[in-house]
Amino acid sequence: MKVLFVGTGLIGGSFSLAMRAGGFLSEAGGYSRNPANLDRSIALGIIDQKFDTLALGIQWADWIILSIPVDVISKQLPGILDQLRPGQVVIDFGSTKGKICEVVADHPHRAQFIAAHPIAGTEYSGPDAAFATLFEEKLMIICEGDKTAEKSLASFKKVCQGLKMRLELMEAKAHDRHLAYISHLSHITSFALSNAVLDKEKDGDIILELAGSGFASTVRLAKSSPEMWAPIFMENKEMVLEALSNFLQKAEDFKKMLEENDASGLQNFLESGRNIRRVIN
Repeated sequence: MKVLFVGTGLIGGSFSLAMRAGGFLSEAGGYSRNPANLDRSIALGIIDQKFDTLALGIQWADWIILSIPVDVISKQLPGILDQLRPGQVVIDFGSTKGKICEVVADHPHRAQFIAAHPIAGTEYSGPDAAFATLFEEKLMIICEGDKTAEKSLASFKKVCQGLKMRLELMEAKAHDRHLAYISHLSHITSFALSNAVLDKEKDGDIILELAGSGFASTVRLAKSSPEMWAPIFMENKEMVLEALSNFLQKAEDFKKMLEENDASGLQNFLESGRNIRRVIN
C-alpha cells in the first residue's frame, strides 16, 4: 500500500513507522508546508519520497493520512476529496471531529473519508519525536463510521488492530465533548499553570531547583505545539468553554473554602477528587 502522509511529525511520522514495521506499507510519501521536515523524515526512514505539491501526492497514493492542524484539515479536506479516484481513502487524525465531519457531510466522495483520532502522543513534536511503538495498546476512535465505505473502513480497522490498537466507534459531537474534558482541558490547565509560574518566578534556575515531579508532570503538556493546539481549542470552542466553565467553578469552590477557613470542606473536596483513582491507576 502506498500512503501519503500530509504532516510527518509525531503522529503522522509514528504511524508511518508503525505501518512499515507491521508490514502494511509498501511505500510512504510525504507532503508538508515545511520542506525541511520532509528532508528530515526521509533521513529518519519515515517516508521514502516527498512531493512538491499535494495534488501530485494524492495522484500517487492509495491512502492519504492528514496529521496537520485541525483548522487546515477543515479547509483542505473538501478539495482533497474532490481529487480522489475510486478506491482511494483519506483519513484525518485531528483531535476534533465535529467541524471536520460537518464540512464534508454532503460531499459526493464522503464514503472515501475516515474521521479518526488516535489517542496517543507526547509533549514533543516534529519528525524527530516519532517512534514506531507510539500506538501500541492505545485507542483509535472512529467517528461516523457508518458513512464510510465498508471495505475501506474494514481495511483501516485491520491496520489499527495490526498495530495493537483498540477501536472505539463514536459520534463526532460525543467525541468532541469527551475530548474537551479529558484532553483539551488538561492542556489548558497546563499552559495556564506554566504562564502563572513564569509570570511570578522569573528565575528559571530556581524553578528547576525547587520543582518536584508533581510540578513537572502537571506542566509537561505546556511543551506541546501551539501551532497544533490553538486551532484545536478554536475548532472545539463550544465544548472547551463548557469544560472550562465547570473547571473554573470547581476552582472557585476551592478558593471560597480556603478563604472561609473551611478545613472540613477542603478535606471533602480533596477526598472527592481522589475518586479519580477508580478509573486511572
